[in-house]
Amino acid sequence: MTQVFAFRGITYNKDIVKDYSKILTQPYDKIDDEMQDIYYRKHKYNHVRITKGKSFKGDSETNNKYTRAAGYLNEWLKKGILKQDNKSTIYAYYQEYEAEGEKKVRKGFIALGKLVELGKGGVHPHERTLLGPKIDRLNMMRQVGGSTGQVFMLYSDPKLIVNKITDSFAKRKPDIVSKDEYNVVHKAWKIQNPVAIKSIAKVLSAKDVFIADGHHRYETALNYRNEMAAKKVKSYEPESYNNRMMTFVNMDDVKGLTVLPTHRLIFGLKNFSFINFQKKLIKYFKIKEYPYFTPNDEKIVRQDFIHSLKHMGMRKHCIGLVAKGAKRYTLLVLRDEKIMQQVVKEKHSDDWKKLDVTVLHSLILETLLGISRESVAKEENVHYIRGEDAAIDEVRASKYQMVFLLNPTKVEEVRKIAGRSERMPQKSTDFFPKLLSGVVISKVNYGKN
Repeated sequence: MTQVFAFRGITYNKDIVKDYSKILTQPYDKIDDEMQDIYYRKHKYNHVRITKGKSFKGDSETNNKYTRAAGYLNEWLKKGILKQDNKSTIYAYYQEYEAEGEKKVRKGFIALGKLVELGKGGVHPHERTLLGPKIDRLNMMRQVGGSTGQVFMLYSDPKLIVNKITDSFAKRKPDIVSKDEYNVVHKAWKIQNPVAIKSIAKVLSAKDVFIADGHHRYETALNYRNEMAAKKVKSYEPESYNNRMMTFVNMDDVKGLTVLPTHRLIFGLKNFSFINFQKKLIKYFKIKEYPYFTPNDEKIVRQDFIHSLKHMGMRKHCIGLVAKGAKRYTLLVLRDEKIMQQVVKEKHSDDWKKLDVTVLHSLILETLLGISRESVAKEENVHYIRGEDAAIDEVRASKYQMVFLLNPTKVEEVRKIAGRSERMPQKSTDFFPKLLSGVVISKVNYGKN
């Protein structure tokens, strides 16, 4: 059972901000220092000041990026830069984008979702989380008293009932339009029709949901709820701390879904010998090498290697490997799936053991390289990067000793694993495009209605 509610969301006042493309941002965890600077320069009301503001020398407990975020939110509400809808609303949220030469539209809707403990009540996570981001987001929620970004939820609706409802509203001019730095066009429509809202809620009430992106945000919302409840703080439904803003996307609308792989950059291995490492790999993997000799050769060979990784990955467990200083690309193909039964000692399903990301983490990183799960969680020897070319170029030019390239986790794999309440290693999925922050903001109602 999944409970969703229309709510009085907060959106930017177009009459003042004019261009949403200068206002809305990528999710907080995708904003690096360079992107943060760009957002600050784009517009004085850019949402980055709320969702991931800058820290400054001299910050204190009473004056820091979290208190400033709350200050901006409250000030902009008073000045009318941000406006809260006076009617309960569900927001149709569509994203038009291109992936591998194909134009796609991912269709979803933004509503409040009832918070339940993970693995219970129909909400299923699929990735492990890290402590640092949860502390950061909890500090933000304590000050802002709400949510500035989305939790991305998947649900199953083979008949596309909800999509047909939102499509009927998407025929009109959108209330919000923004084009991001990845050329993705984001559009949102306010749905305030009680019949449509009730119909959407009814469909979701019979569904389980799966967290596609935003595990840290969801767990933070649970922590915030428990903290407020323990203090016996009163809030008012539906905009209470018992609910959290989420974007719901139908996993059966496969034409609109794209999952990208996240690759693993390896560094800081002491006394590491690539030759000795290769000898260990041969026991478990068939190894195919793609050597090159000139810069022109490298371009052709790289394309062939990446194509082979994707093509062979459709049928077999296949992982790419690029080592610093080596003038060759390497393809690792698992010899036998039964190997994973021996490697993974914990109680896990066969589906979990057969994931490419499990093969990489459990067999290669932990067993062969000796990188503990704790080290991976703390990113002591592993960094994450999107894009095959970016990953390869990073190894060529920097401190990294090698990179492992993965194929994307399939949506059906997410459904199977999450449905059993199992957690994949962190960064197992990367749904593209990201849900922008600031499209809608939710604020807990602590006052009287």
